[in-house]
Amino acid sequence: QQQQQQQQQQQQQQQQQQQQQQQQMGCGGSKEATGSRKYAGRHNADRHPGDDTYQVPYTAGPLTAREYKERLVTSEGTQSVTLPRSGYTIRYAYVSQRGYYPDSPNKPNQDSFCVHTSFNGDPEQHLFGVFDGHGDCGTESSQFARDKVPLNLLSSA
Repeated sequence: QQQQQQQQQQQQQQQQQQQQQQQQMGCGGSKEATGSRKYAGRHNADRHPGDDTYQVPYTAGPLTAREYKERLVTSEGTQSVTLPRSGYTIRYAYVSQRGYYPDSPNKPNQDSFCVHTSFNGDPEQHLFGVFDGHGDCGTESSQFARDKVPLNLLSSA
């Protein structure tokens, strides 16, 4: 009986540690999205733990909880696409957080991404891109790459 109690305690401790790690990494539960959206970006400021959607952890810092949440852009839960020939299902989600710069608190998020399922009309091909912008023209650079890389891949196919 003591062994069972010890095992239960260890399991609870492991679960708590995993939850803490997930919160530190910005991970949380997600659920399948409905509909067939190819691109879904939005702020998830009103989602709360327990409703099986993305959780936004917040710890004390220079931003309020609201400001922190407003800096996030996430998918509406986990999206999925199935490869017809193999039957494999790819599940994906995304989250992007605008950085905090004390000298420039309203600096835009310089990162961009793209999701193209059935790329070039082929249900076996999918393009997932992340474009990390830096510097004075970081936003424009990442958006340019986001827009041009898929087109360049299509023109070289």
